Amino acid sequence: MDQSKDGPMKMPGGWILGFLLGIVVSLSACAGGPRYSVHPDYKSAAPRSVAVLPVLNETINLKAPEVFRPILQNKISLKGYESPPIAFIDGKLLEKEIREAGQINTLTPQELGKLLGVDAVLYTTVTEFNTTYLLAYASMTVGARFELMSTKTGERLWESDHQVKESKLATDTKSMQEAAKFATLQSYTPYAQQVVNVSLGTLPDGPRAAAAPAQTGCLMPGGTK
Repeated sequence: MDQSKDGPMKMPGGWILGFLLGIVVSLSACAGGPRYSVHPDYKSAAPRSVAVLPVLNETINLKAPEVFRPILQNKISLKGYESPPIAFIDGKLLEKEIREAGQINTLTPQELGKLLGVDAVLYTTVTEFNTTYLLAYASMTVGARFELMSTKTGERLWESDHQVKESKLATDTKSMQEAAKFATLQSYTPYAQQVVNVSLGTLPDGPRAAAAPAQTGCLMPGGTK
C-alpha cells in the first residue's frame, strides 16, 4: 500500500464507513457443519482400505495439492482405514502413465482398486486456496470437496464439501500491520487441516477406529447419517 512522506495514508471517514458496509460476511452453506452425504447402505459396503488419490486443483495456487494430500492421508488413517503410502500410490499410477490428478479419471474406480489393492478411493478437489489483501482488509479462504468411491461397485459411498475463511479488518496502524503480515505469510496449512477435519468428521469411522462422537453437519439429499 502506498504511503505519503508524512506517514500512513489517511482514509476519509465516509470512505471507511462505505468500505465496512461493503464487506460481505461469508457464512457457511450450512450452519453447524459441512454439507455431506453418506450411502444408505454404508455399513454393509464399508471399506477397510482407502487410497488417497492425487488432489485436483481448481485454484491458481500450485501449492494447494501438496498441502492437502498429506493431511488427508493422516486423517484417513486416524479414521480407522488402512491406506497405502502416497509414494506407492503414485508409483502404481505412473505405471499407467498417470502423472497428475487431472488424468485420474482415465481409470474407473474399479480399475484403480485393482491397481492399488484397495476397497475405496478418495477423490479430492481444492476449490478455494487464496488470500485477499486490500488496504485495511485481509482474508484467507480454503475450501475443498471430497468423494469416496467404492472400487467394487463404482458407487459413491460418501461425499462432503467445506470451506473456511478468516478475515482481518484493520482499524488503526497496528492492526493494519497485522493484516498485512497475515496476508503476506499465507499460512494455509492450519486452514486446510480444519477443512479436512470438519469434512472427514462426517465420514463413518473405519474398522480400526476407536469409538468417537458423531459429527454434525448438513445432510445432502439422498444421504443418511
